[in-house]
Amino acid sequence: MPTLQRPPVLFEMMKSLTTLGRTLNLSKTVATLGITRQTVRRHISTLESIKGAKFFEITDRQYVLTEPGRQAIREAERVLEQAEAWLSGHLTHDTDASGMDRSRYRDEHGRDFYAQQHPLSRLWIDGPPILQKGFLAWANARFQIESPELEVLKPYLLLYRQHDDSWLCVAIGEKSSYATWFDRVWAKSAIGRFSKDDPAGSEFNDFISGAHSQIFSEGGVRLDHVYAQIPRERGGTPIPVSFQRLLMCCTFPDGQTALAVLVARTKRLEIEGLDPRNVRPMPDDLLMEFDI
Repeated sequence: MPTLQRPPVLFEMMKSLTTLGRTLNLSKTVATLGITRQTVRRHISTLESIKGAKFFEITDRQYVLTEPGRQAIREAERVLEQAEAWLSGHLTHDTDASGMDRSRYRDEHGRDFYAQQHPLSRLWIDGPPILQKGFLAWANARFQIESPELEVLKPYLLLYRQHDDSWLCVAIGEKSSYATWFDRVWAKSAIGRFSKDDPAGSEFNDFISGAHSQIFSEGGVRLDHVYAQIPRERGGTPIPVSFQRLLMCCTFPDGQTALAVLVARTKRLEIEGLDPRNVRPMPDDLLMEFDI
């Protein structure tokens, strides 16, 4: 097995992989990247050796992606996007002394997005009642999404399945923060789509879904405070929204893992680095400070 390449070379190899995966044409890939055919072939061969899988088959002189190739390209695209955002100063991510995650993202229009993880004990300090009730219902349901304990919560939940390394939306509660923020038809159209195709935009969803894989793989539950700017209608101007979010690992009846997302819009946030003077509050009629 080849040794792992130096980061600059690794990024060049991933660009060769993602470009060839998009064009499926060696000549177009060479022209796009400005490198030689031999270099592209070497990059692909090295990555295949490192990962232990073939990414492409050649049929009638045409490149065809294999299933491992499709997955590798999705992973490489995500790494490249995050690296470019970090290098440009648009994305920062770190952890505090207790291991809680903190992230900040600035989009191309200069709009800032913040997210900070908090310990679950914070729910009983300033958590909206719906999140408190949601956590207790999840615990009593013992992870089972069809448990009667979760029935009261389902109108407020988003449910996802993991498909390869993407998140497929399978249910949107009609009273959820998602459904009551976006236009009803627009919100319903998200069912059956991947989170990256969400109306809020792929960049925002890459930012906001960073914790999904952790909860999916480790199980358990996680609390985040989030400040963002999201449009309420297709083509609309993004407007400020602040919310607390519970990510809860659940199980479908077929035994597959589900990710349940419970969001409550609230003004009660604590995010390091977020200057309250720069936060435009939401109208009171958009808040979700109620019990269920």
